Amino acid sequence: MNQAQPQGYLALPAGGTGPHVLVLHAWWGQNETIRSLCRRLAAEGFVAFAPDLYHGQVADTIPGAEALSSQLEYQQARAECATAAAFLAQHGNASGRGLAVIGFSLGAYYAYELAAETPDQIDAVVLFYGAGDS
Repeated sequence: MNQAQPQGYLALPAGGTGPHVLVLHAWWGQNETIRSLCRRLAAEGFVAFAPDLYHGQVADTIPGAEALSSQLEYQQARAECATAAAFLAQHGNASGRGLAVIGFSLGAYYAYELAAETPDQIDAVVLFYGAGDS
């Protein structure tokens, strides 16, 4: 059964299929920088999806980012990352490769957690300025 697209940004390559990349945003939220990265990945042949862990809210100041990240419920965010990975798995992946995950700051923490919990599903993890106690 196909899973509905979770809230987030999906960028597909011209052919519609390719290796999968899950992009997890920093504490700022899913801003234009994250969406642009997804489009750049798609232009290079990747299926890129960035779940929106803040559900439409984006910060543009440090106090705003602190407020949003402090409201984020840990278990819910982990579940949303896992749901996003499952959603990506539904898209054609002619490469035969597993999922790659890119995480920025707050997203790096969740990328690490996801990789540790499902090492059989994730082939690569890239962490940019990681955060948290993992």
